[in-house]
Parts: sequence; C-alpha cells; structure tokens
Amino acid sequence: MRLQSKDKLPFPSRKRLDNFQTALCHTIVDRMEQGVIVFDHENILFANKTVCEILSVSEDFLSPGSSLEEFIKFGVKRGDYYPNSELTLAAIRMRLMAGEDFVLLRKTPNGRFYRINSRYQDGIGISTYTDITEETREKAVLETTVETIAQGLLVHDRENIVIANKHMLSVMNLPAEIVETGTPWIEFVKYRAERGDYDSVDEHVQKILDAFDSQTGFSTETRANDKTIRVECRNAHDMMFVTYTDVTDARARETKLQQKEAEVRVLAETDSLTGVKNRRAFDDYLAKQFKHWQKNSNNSQKELALILLDLDHFKPVNDTYGHSFGDNLLKRVARRFGKVIRKSDTIARIGGDEFGAIVEVACKSEAIEIATRMRDATRQPILIDKTKLRVNASVGISYFSDGFNDASAMFVGADLALYAAKDDSRGSVYEFEPEFAYNAKAKYLLEQDLMSALDKNEFVLYYQVQQNLSTGSVAGYEALMRWQHPTKGLVSPADFIPLAEETGLIVQMGRWALKQAARDFGGKDNNTRVAVNVSPVQFRESNLIEDIQQALAEYDLAPEQLEIEITEDVLIEDNSNTLKILEGIRELGVGLSLDDFGAGYSSLGYLTRYPFSKLKIDRYFIDQMIRDERSKSLVKSILSLASNMGMKVTAEGVETPEQLDLLIKSNCDEVQGYLLGRPEPFSKINR
Repeated sequence: MRLQSKDKLPFPSRKRLDNFQTALCHTIVDRMEQGVIVFDHENILFANKTVCEILSVSEDFLSPGSSLEEFIKFGVKRGDYYPNSELTLAAIRMRLMAGEDFVLLRKTPNGRFYRINSRYQDGIGISTYTDITEETREKAVLETTVETIAQGLLVHDRENIVIANKHMLSVMNLPAEIVETGTPWIEFVKYRAERGDYDSVDEHVQKILDAFDSQTGFSTETRANDKTIRVECRNAHDMMFVTYTDVTDARARETKLQQKEAEVRVLAETDSLTGVKNRRAFDDYLAKQFKHWQKNSNNSQKELALILLDLDHFKPVNDTYGHSFGDNLLKRVARRFGKVIRKSDTIARIGGDEFGAIVEVACKSEAIEIATRMRDATRQPILIDKTKLRVNASVGISYFSDGFNDASAMFVGADLALYAAKDDSRGSVYEFEPEFAYNAKAKYLLEQDLMSALDKNEFVLYYQVQQNLSTGSVAGYEALMRWQHPTKGLVSPADFIPLAEETGLIVQMGRWALKQAARDFGGKDNNTRVAVNVSPVQFRESNLIEDIQQALAEYDLAPEQLEIEITEDVLIEDNSNTLKILEGIRELGVGLSLDDFGAGYSSLGYLTRYPFSKLKIDRYFIDQMIRDERSKSLVKSILSLASNMGMKVTAEGVETPEQLDLLIKSNCDEVQGYLLGRPEPFSKINR
C-alpha cells in the first residue's frame, strides 16, 4: 500500500496517519529479533520489547524519558558489560560525548552474550542488541588455543584489542586490564610509552598504521622493564598479529655491560658522603634543563626554579664536635631533603655545607614553599652520638624567567640571593633580584678597595666618650673604626666591617686598631681608659694575647687603661680555648667587657664561666625602657645582677635626658651615647 502525501489530507486525517505510522513503526521494531534502544545525550527515547526481554527489565524502566546515565549505571552495577564494566563505562561516556559510533559486548545474567552496535547521527543514537552467544563460545575455543602458544600474542584491528594471551602479560610485565578485549590498542601503546618502552610514541603508532595500510608487517626489539623483547608484527585479514618473544638471555652480555657503564656513571654523578647528586652532575642537569626551557618555555605555563641552601654556622659544628660528627650531620640533613623534594626534582650537594635543588613548579610561590620546607627540615632537632643540636639554613632562589643568559648565570643568581639571605638574617629565604647583581659588583669593588685601605692609611679611629655617673667625669672612650675612602668619603662600619670579617681582613684591621688606640692613649702621663672591639674572626684567627702585649709595650699603655670588648658571638663555641684566651687577657690586667648584653642568647652561664669585668647593656633596651616597663625591669635586673657579681655596667645608646635620669636613679655605673657625645677623631676629644 502506498501512502499519499500528508499535505493533501485534512488535519484530522494527517494526525490519524501520523499515529498510524508511529504505531506501525513500533510494531515492526517490537517484532524484531534484535533489541533496539533509541536515545539522545541524556534520555532514552524508545526501547522495543525485545531489549526489555533481553535485559530482563520492565518496559517502564526503559520508557521514553528515562535517564540514559542511570540505564548505563544499572548495567555496570549488575556487571553486564563484558569483560570489564568500568572500562566499558568510560568508553561509552567518551563515545557519547564525542557523538561517535561504537560497538561493545554485554553479558546478561542468564549467561547470554550480546553485541551492541551503536550508531549516532544528528544527536540521536540507535543501539541494536544481537545475540552472539554461539559466536562467543567459538571465540572461547580460540582463546584456549591461543593460550597454548609459548610466546606472548596480541591481536588487534585498526581500533581495538581483539585478544591477548596470558603469556603476553608475563613476557611484557603487563597488568591484565591494559590488554583486555575491546580496549583501544593505542592505550596499550601509551602505557608502554609512559614506562619507557618506546623512544617515540608517534613513530611506533605510525609504523603500525602503515602496516595496516600496506598489508605488511615489521620486526623490532623493545624493552619491557628489565627484559629484551623481540616483536614480530604480521597483517592478515585486516588484523595485526603481534608476537612477543623474550630474548633477554641472548642480550645478557650487552645488558651486563650496559649495567656496568650505568654503575660507573652513577658513581661519577653521586656525592660519596650523602648519596645525593654531586656538583658535576648538578651542573650538567641544570645546563640541560636550561637549554630545554629555552626551546620550550613559550609553550609552558610552569616555572623552572633553582634553590641553593647553605647551613648556617656549620664551621663551629666541625670545630666543636669534629669532622666525623659534621659528616653525619650532612648525611642526616640530605636524607631530610630527600623527603621534602619530589621524585621529579633534583637534589645535590654542591659544596661543603651547601645543597642545591632544581625544581619545576606551577608558580614561584610553590618554589618558595619547597625552599621553606627544606630550610625547616634543618631546624628540627638532630641527635648524633647522644648529642642533640639544631641547625639553621639560609636559602636563595632564582628562576628561568629572571632572564638569565645561561645556566651558569642562573646559578650565580641563586647564589647572590643566598648571600643576600645570609647578610640580612640567617635562616631567611630570598628570591633573586636584579639589584643583587649590582650589589655584588659594588661589594667586589669595595672589597678590592678594602684590601689596599690599610696600606694606604685610609682607616682612622673615632672615639666616643663614656661617662662615670657617680662622679660625672670621663670614664673612658670606646674606639670606633672609620674608613676614609678616597672617593666615597667616610664609609660606615656597617658597610665594611662585615666585609672585612668575611674576607679575613678584620684580623689585620683589628690589630691596627689595637695599636692605634694604644698609640693615642699611651704615655706615662695618661691614665684615660680606652675600649677596643675585637671581632669574633679576630678572636679565633689571631694571637690576640700576643697582639695586646705588643701594643701595651710598644706604646707604653698601662694594662688597666685598656678594655677589650667582645660580643656573644665569640662565646658561641663555648670551648676551653675561648676560656683560655679570656683568662689570659684578664691575667694581663686588661679589662674585659661583654658588649650588647641582652641582645643575643645572654646566657647567665657566660657570666659565671668567663672573667668579665663589665657588661654593656644593648642600646635597644635603653631606647625602650622609658616607655616599656618590661625593658625598664630588665635594665634594673642587669644592673642588680652585675653589682652582685662585682661587675660594672655601661649603658649604650643614651640619647635623652629621661634615659640618663632613669639610669642615674637605677645606680648605673657608666653611660655612653649621643647625649654625652658623638664619636670624634682623637684630635677633637676633650681628655
């Protein structure tokens, strides 16, 4: 019967015709032996009775408007999708999102197998369910045959894996889900590429596609973890039959040779003490990474960071506990760093107590976080040979994006940031800034000038008066070094004293200051006291007692006229040699003053162990005591403590009458500060 065009029919007739055609379509589809489901992206639009019978579900469950997602989840939960429901679910979702055709296998609870062919067009999908139980059983027989083959066997078409035997898993060291039937073979290739079996994924994929197109095959050798595998690919019936043969024994000598070469290379790149990479390997890796980033940085949203970390005050640890103890400390610290950085990062020991890390991060803040965690790892207590101690570290960071020309410049940038951290406050984390390079150059030039300043007589001593509060008379003067630079003018001690200590020049400069002060105040008719500061470096590295004796004798300065000022930094090592030197100074009759008392650790044990004759209260507490009760109480406590121990006290930094009045009322012995007088050349002081 031929139906006429609906346009010629009146509306009621057209509607009856539509209903008739719909009913006819449903009747035809319902009588099909195949199950049929029609769907869009979200819902089921139609399902025939056959598919309901196949799946053992009610017609209501698959009624128009039912959720497609819930239908899929129902099958997953019941375990219908054969052989792996979760992988099949992922594949269905991927195909639905892409609007692509797909074929998969479904096993119903009654043990029947169905092939589901799904076609997708104009947003509408149609799936047909075809009973392939007998075909599946024949396939099982084939699989049994395949399993008897001693080699690994993989068969796949242009898209999916058709079959893989168990020998394939053992030969290639694969998890079963990688080669399950129905899995896209490209996923198998990607898996092997990720574990390093292929040098080039694209090259291998193209080789397989070419073999399909040309109806040929190819042979190659590949790696599977520690095995060498011979791969034979043959194309037949538009299917690729691939055998995998373990030929490791045939390559044994070559493998052993490669292992020996690798061992030698590892030894050459490893720090023998800590087990991390050494400086040479670190520099090589940094250079490679830098070149890589030069080529690919425009395509990356990440950042390459170089972290340099230096342990603070490590030398005193070696000097106090011995080098074996110090070596153990470095080992412990290196192990802690290994727990902080990620597997993708590189850590190395690049110097005595300096470590470096190369990290790829999403942003600079992530690099700072890693650097901070490395620093914090050093701060945790470390127990070595029943001795517990804490160390600290300073950190510098530079980035590829800082604009360095090469890896060496990037290293210098991180090094400059590290030294900036040390100069500012040890234990800090600093990022590179362009001004660091400028400051480094300026520091270098200043260092060069400093090295010749002593020979050119550019140093001069200024003296600041110290007043006796009980008599109002001059108690003495403190010698303060100044540098009269030929072009920069008078250079602040804050700029050149740290540099002199760093370079070791402070030893010669300190010896000169001692002699110059003795020259200025020596003579039989002079009994004015002069205080000379001694640097921790000078204390450790010079023969201080001999230098004092020479100065006293050469310029006829009475021992009681000289006072040696040291800071608590001298006492950090707290060893017998320190005590010996301090006692030797006192035996000469020279005064010994502990400067900046209260600003550091201020251990009361220092006052009982060492023969100090005077304490100098740090200027911070003098500045605060007028407006801070705690500072006032601390000052009074120090005064009382010193008095009870037979020591005098000098208050530094007195700048206001209020401060002076409070110190007088508190029975302070001596004061020093701008209120009493600024530092002046010897020729201008009123003695």
